[in-house]
This record gives sequence, structure tokens and C-alpha cells, in this order.
Amino acid sequence: MMKKARSFKTFVACSGIGIDVSKAELVIVGLLDTHDIIKAITNTDKSIKVFAKQLSESGYQGKIICESTGHYHLKLAVICEAYGLNLIVINPLQASKHSQSKIRKVKSDPVDAHTLAMMCITERKLPKAAQITPAKALIKLKMGQLASLEKQLQKINQSRQQYESTYEELGFEWGDAQQQLKKLCQELKKVKEQLTKELDTLLIAAQPSEKAVESLQRIPGFSKTVSALVGYLDRDVKSADSWVAYMGYDVSVRQSGTWKGRGKLTKRGNAYLRKRLFQAAWGACLNYDYIRAYYDALKAKGRNHVEAVVIIARKLLKIAYHILTTQTQFDKNQTIFA
Repeated sequence: MMKKARSFKTFVACSGIGIDVSKAELVIVGLLDTHDIIKAITNTDKSIKVFAKQLSESGYQGKIICESTGHYHLKLAVICEAYGLNLIVINPLQASKHSQSKIRKVKSDPVDAHTLAMMCITERKLPKAAQITPAKALIKLKMGQLASLEKQLQKINQSRQQYESTYEELGFEWGDAQQQLKKLCQELKKVKEQLTKELDTLLIAAQPSEKAVESLQRIPGFSKTVSALVGYLDRDVKSADSWVAYMGYDVSVRQSGTWKGRGKLTKRGNAYLRKRLFQAAWGACLNYDYIRAYYDALKAKGRNHVEAVVIIARKLLKIAYHILTTQTQFDKNQTIFA
């Protein structure tokens, strides 16, 4: 049973708080001993600050959970960090697991917020607090923009080139609209390059440890930007496999009884990070003989180009994890390329 909260101070006594985030509003659900409380606010800087300030000044020390929802949760995350609140941002797949375990399949914002609140007290393997500063939020925004822009630009260019080919085969000339579309693609490419430069500058400037970046740059294919990106990954995870999963480079398993399907990459992590690491791995193949030899060996065993580069990218990421967690230096004589 849920009752409307009269004020934000009512949430102080809650054992857990879940927040369902959308573009327009936040639905907040808190767990009390006798009942649950709910309150909806607009997803604006002003409304979130009022909520966070009252909760912080009232002395709330419990957990708050929200899902990662593109960039709509970033205002909440930045403000909670500023007010010292323990906000945990989780992958939607983790929350979906809890929702699917219920007998009644009800999907609504209050129900989703309640599921997140329940995870505060039932989920044993929650990530640590997000701790998203304005600088980190800006980096996340630019990374998301770049990933989206690259995806859309690729689709537009592919479509334009296909139509251009058919126009030529049929003997038709490009009209003014087609010429403008071609120019638009060129302009968007310039915007993408400028956005990439801005992100690179932010990453390098905000990197907490220049020494860590220098250590990672010794890894084949790792530029200063790639090193800064990897340097931001959480080092308190259980193993390098967590980094692999975060990048979306882990393989989904499809198996039932004696049948075993072909595994595919989950691709559920950050698309921009995944692409940059792929580029780093291919760069390593082109510039380091012993990595190229490993690539050729994979191809000889039947792996296609993408599969071989992804395998190398995973290995490079695991090497980076080892270097950062053990504070050692890269040694090609002790690598796993064999």
C-alpha cells in the first residue's frame, strides 16, 4: 500500500528509496515499516534541489537507487552528489531481473520505483554510489552524443550512397536536395570531429592520475585519450571481466540441454567506449608484429576480422585492469598474446 508523502522530510525514516526517472518527472517511492510512501516531482534542476536539500538537511543516510536512463538521470545524480546523498545508479537489466520475478506483471512508474526501493534492502550486489560530479556528467553527455551522432551519420551515409549508386546506374542526375544531403553529411562529420576533440580535452584534463594514464599508454594501441577513458573505469570491481561486461564485450550464452547456440556480444555497455577500444585493438594489430601474429593466428583458426579484433580488445582491457590494480608497468614478454 502506498500513501502520498506530505513532504520530502517524510522520506528520512525510509529504509530505502527508489526513483523512477523519465524525461518529464521523477517518481519517488520510500519504504517505511508500516507502509510505503510516494511523491512525484518534475525532472528539473529546481525541483530536484528542493528534494535533495531537504533530505540531506534531515540527515538521511540510507540508499537511493535509480536506473541509468540515457542522460535523463544525470541531473539527479549531480545534485545528489552535491548534497552528499548515497545515490546508486544501476543498469536497467539489473532492475528488470527483479521485476520479472514477480507473479503479477504490472508495469508503471510507481511500481518501477517501488522495485528499485526494494532493491535497497534485498539486493546484495549493488554497485557503489555513483559520485557523478558536473565534470563527469559533461563527459558522459558528450560520450552519449558522440555515440548517437556516429550511429545516425553512419545510417544516413549508407542510405545516401545506396541511392547514389542506383541514380548513377539508371542515368539520373543528382538534384539540389541530394547535393544538400551530401553537404549535410560532410558538415555532420566535421561536427563529430569537433565533438571528439572536445571530449578528448575534457578526458585528459579531468583525469585524476596522470601517472595512471602514462602507464596505460605503454599498452599497444592505447592513445592518451583511450588511456584516459579506461582510467575512469571502476577499479574496485571483482575482476577484469566486469570491465569486459561494462564495455559490452562479454558473450551471451545460449544453451538448452545438449543444444548450444552461437554466442553473441551483448553490446550493452557504452557504445563510444566499445568503439574506441576496438580502434585501439586494430591499431595495435597494425603497428605491433607480435599482436599482428596473434591476429593472423585467430584468422587461421576461422575467426573473422571483427571477432579477432574483439578478442584482442578484451585482452588489452584485461592488461589495463592488471596494470591499474597492481600498479605495475606493461611488459610485452609477460602478455597473454600467445
